[in-house]
Amino acid sequence: MSNLRPRLCLLEKGSSGYGFHLHGEKGKTGQFIRLVESDTPASAAGLRAGDRLMFVNGESVEGESHQQVVARIRATTGALELIVADAETADLLEKHNLQCRKEFVTEGIPLPGGDSDSDRGDAQSNGTPSECTPAGRENGDASSERLERLSLSSSTKEERSGPRPRLCQLKKGSSGYGFNLHSEKNKPGQFIRAVDEDSPAQRAGLKPHDKICQVNGMSVIGLQHSDVVAAIKAGGDETRLLVVDAETEEFFKRCNVLPTEDHVTGPLPEPASEEAEDRQMKPKVSVSSSASSSSSEASLPAVTASLPPPQVEKAPAPAPDSLGLNMSLAQAREKARQKRSAKKAPTMDWSKRNELFSNL
Repeated sequence: MSNLRPRLCLLEKGSSGYGFHLHGEKGKTGQFIRLVESDTPASAAGLRAGDRLMFVNGESVEGESHQQVVARIRATTGALELIVADAETADLLEKHNLQCRKEFVTEGIPLPGGDSDSDRGDAQSNGTPSECTPAGRENGDASSERLERLSLSSSTKEERSGPRPRLCQLKKGSSGYGFNLHSEKNKPGQFIRAVDEDSPAQRAGLKPHDKICQVNGMSVIGLQHSDVVAAIKAGGDETRLLVVDAETEEFFKRCNVLPTEDHVTGPLPEPASEEAEDRQMKPKVSVSSSASSSSSEASLPAVTASLPPPQVEKAPAPAPDSLGLNMSLAQAREKARQKRSAKKAPTMDWSKRNELFSNL
């Protein structure tokens, strides 16, 4: 008999709903608790992020679709009875090919050979099941509406989308939040190094190696360790952390988008595809180029018809160079020869010469 066993959680719906979000995970069968809001009937009942839903009001939902499970929850009158299994318990059932039964909550999971398959001494997962009285707290209508909106649309989103960031809401306990923050060598950002057992951080769904993207709605991408710590402390006794695991971080890198709280339940970006970008760019280039070329060709005849024929402008004659600095050597010699010729007296006819001297 294994010490691991499913848990029974009783939730009394308040004026604002139950305070948890349900979704299907890609590549996995079944429905899972994605987020449990703090100070809600869900958190008071011991529901945890990552739990797999096995029974709703005594009926097995392991083989049901997302919409069927949501319909069962909505049809509940009075207290909502959920039997859930954490990841380790669900893996144990799957390993031994066992279907979850209601008696496993109190009797434990029977294993072939009677051996124990648990190394965990967690009092909240073994021993007495976690049964809670209906909570008297209420958590606002928006929570219930978010659950219903997510329930109607998340199955479609999960089919076409990748991993999502997680929003973890922590309320400080007597020993703090119960996690350690550090930075990794050669990797930018701040990461969760360790999460204490049975701590506010663990109950909020925080996991080791998660990367912090936002603190209380403020992006901390690129901030130093001390700045992120200061932002967490500024929240007082409560803080809201948006985190991503390694797979989700890689997905958003491919999308070239920073994760935000809108991506927790809203539509996800699509990864950039080089082929898709080429297909999008080529039509735009061809259309714009053909349009511009056709318009330019249509306008050319009108311009040439209205304008006078082009005239070739002659280069202005160079200004006379009085110093002869721009003349070549041959030009300088020719100019000197012309000057010498100009200084010579004109040749005189001999007959006129004789006549001149005879007059004297």
